[in-house]
Amino acid sequence: NAHCHSPANLFRGLFSGSPLEIWRIYWRAALRPMTGEDFYASALLGAMEMLKAGATTVLDHFFGNQACRFMGAGEAVRAMRDLGLRHVVALTLSDKSYEETVPLEKPAAGLLPEIQRMSQSETREARVWLEECDSFISAHHDPEKLTICCPGPSGVQRCTDELLKGAAEISRRRKLPLHIHLAETKSQKVMGRRLYGTSLLRHLESIGVLGPNLSLAHSIWIEDGDVELFARSGATAVHNPASNLRLGSGLAPVPQFLAAGAHVALGTDGATSNDGQNMFDAIRLATLIHNPRLADFRMWVTPLQALRMATREGARAFGLEAGMLAPGKLADLVLLRSDTPAFTPLNNVLHQLALCENGSSVDTVIVNGEVVVESGRLTKMREEEVLRLATGSLKRLRPGIQKEIEAAQAMEPALAEMYFRVGNQV
Repeated sequence: NAHCHSPANLFRGLFSGSPLEIWRIYWRAALRPMTGEDFYASALLGAMEMLKAGATTVLDHFFGNQACRFMGAGEAVRAMRDLGLRHVVALTLSDKSYEETVPLEKPAAGLLPEIQRMSQSETREARVWLEECDSFISAHHDPEKLTICCPGPSGVQRCTDELLKGAAEISRRRKLPLHIHLAETKSQKVMGRRLYGTSLLRHLESIGVLGPNLSLAHSIWIEDGDVELFARSGATAVHNPASNLRLGSGLAPVPQFLAAGAHVALGTDGATSNDGQNMFDAIRLATLIHNPRLADFRMWVTPLQALRMATREGARAFGLEAGMLAPGKLADLVLLRSDTPAFTPLNNVLHQLALCENGSSVDTVIVNGEVVVESGRLTKMREEEVLRLATGSLKRLRPGIQKEIEAAQAMEPALAEMYFRVGNQV
């Protein structure tokens, strides 16, 4: 799973469908009351779901609460180690004030306090973030314990060049991956042109950040020529089909990426914009949703391509010797039963893995040579305990979340106006 946000697992099903910029104010508001205990419970819940559905590794693009050390990311690391899920934790960084990152008209004076509160909860100075990120990596990076830590700038338009280049320098110096959101919505594409006079991807190239160690979540609003730039750079686009549908963000040009030889991995995104962390759902959607837009059926995504995105391409993006069965690769294996409806009758294993399976056939999951799921059940923690901790966290958080969501509602009319205005632009 090449892109998700573990703090979201407690809030599955909480928000109705809305465009990303509106959805995001509520999702970020829900994070503010969370404590380390809640980040631990939320990461446990998602790790359990992923392991039981056959995922061995996850990229957690982590943003939590700045009142916690490392925003609570250390608690997510602890949770995923406790269950035996291999994890890449990319600490989310941003240093631009909120109003600099979205194409709002001049906001009404009454919105300024909420905008300032949002900025204060999400941003720090570039230098402070880079020091924090370096400290986080020093404290928690330990591949022998299944943990890779790396920088994860929030989005190109949300970061100064100083922060983007500093994050890339940390990644190069420490030989780590780098992870960023890219061009998820049309308004982000508009902001790229407004800020840089070019596309967001080309701006990354111009400042020396674009390269094979970079993975870019979503990569939907890609401009002419940028598909070829993706392919030349060796960077990886991370496709999140369920989230892109849920928020109406659009369809990434995945068939065009594949035709050009670009690398594409696959993710679920967080449980507030997908509502689940099942990679078989992502594989099935990636195989199907692009077909209606392509007149040439020869470019349709095949089951084999979707399975490759969910295995070796994700492993490559994070520098892991995994994603395939071969000598010298990591001992991460998933065994599925064949005596299930998904594989009965057995006509074509690849097609049925991609199009019929939903995770219910998963019997055994081995991570780093250790059995962490056996007969469909976790081996390292009682599943009832994971559910109890998650339920208790949300019960404790609910009053604070409701208060924060009500405060965030003031922003919705201005963001709705922006959405329709930008949507009408060519």
